[in-house]
Amino acid sequence: MRFRLLLLLLPVLLGACSKTNGPVRLDFVGNTTLTSSNRTVSANDTLSTRAYAVGNDNALRRLRISVTYEPGPEPFLYPLPLSGFDPSDAPAAQTIVYLDSLITPIQSTSTYTSPFRGGEYLFENRFSARSTSGTEVWQYTVTDATGESASRAFRLTVRKPDSAAVFHNYNLVVRPRPRTALAFDTLRERARVFLNLSYGLLLPKYAVLNNEATVQPNQQLVDVIATVRNGSITLEAPAHAGQLPLLPVAKWPIRRRTELRRTNLSSVEFNAAATTAAFTTAFTNGELFTAAPDGLSTGALAKDQVIAFRTTEGKTGLLLVSDVVLGTAPVLTCVVRVQK
Repeated sequence: MRFRLLLLLLPVLLGACSKTNGPVRLDFVGNTTLTSSNRTVSANDTLSTRAYAVGNDNALRRLRISVTYEPGPEPFLYPLPLSGFDPSDAPAAQTIVYLDSLITPIQSTSTYTSPFRGGEYLFENRFSARSTSGTEVWQYTVTDATGESASRAFRLTVRKPDSAAVFHNYNLVVRPRPRTALAFDTLRERARVFLNLSYGLLLPKYAVLNNEATVQPNQQLVDVIATVRNGSITLEAPAHAGQLPLLPVAKWPIRRRTELRRTNLSSVEFNAAATTAAFTTAFTNGELFTAAPDGLSTGALAKDQVIAFRTTEGKTGLLLVSDVVLGTAPVLTCVVRVQK
């Protein structure tokens, strides 16, 4: 019934943005809580978009979402004085295929029969805005069984006030077990737990694993994975042995080795660390976690813990655990400072 009521309301919600009917139609659902058009947002804002597609002639088959970051999402050092900055020196634009998946359109249920021969599909994408200044263009494309398609896109602009700092910093909220997926959504594994520490980029499982391996290049963006083990939350590098049963080698052949160290730093000392030398010293003086002699896991995380890390590229940084909420809906809140 909930799905039927939502579909009945969609013509009202989509009225301002619907396109001329073709073989495939795609629209963004618009309301005050959803992102459906160009806007300016804050760094690392958590946003949601609902894309609604119909197949007027043939069954809907595939949904593809890509995001183009300009400049690329990697933080970079600005020259001093800032007047010497040349935009051409910024990282090149980078496009990531965020989702590329077969879909199952709704054609009929016990209480609803779709008026469209190719069925209907409604997908909610919860994502985080970039953590660096720049723009990102999100493009959604739906294709039917005959190859006919429709696309929609919007642009987000982020202006980070401390972009000229000599280190990169951002806040993160990670939900290893997100709230229940929408009843009409056939895609699962949407928890954004795959983290690039340098970029501040969080990805869901469908952005790094699919049957066709079209998103496999994104695996090289993943430094750590937030994992629930025995009722606790841990951060683990893809190369950690504990990830092998979860991420088979056949599907994840090249695994990044992000080194993780326990420190005795307080939150005050974390806030005072503002140079590459400070990050490197904290890592060098850090100790292996008892539960992870391979140096690739944190073990169970606790509030106010400060972790030092070194990425595969050799960048060092610190992660402060601001809060940990356990239970059926665990949440990890943290602050990251990392070398540019």
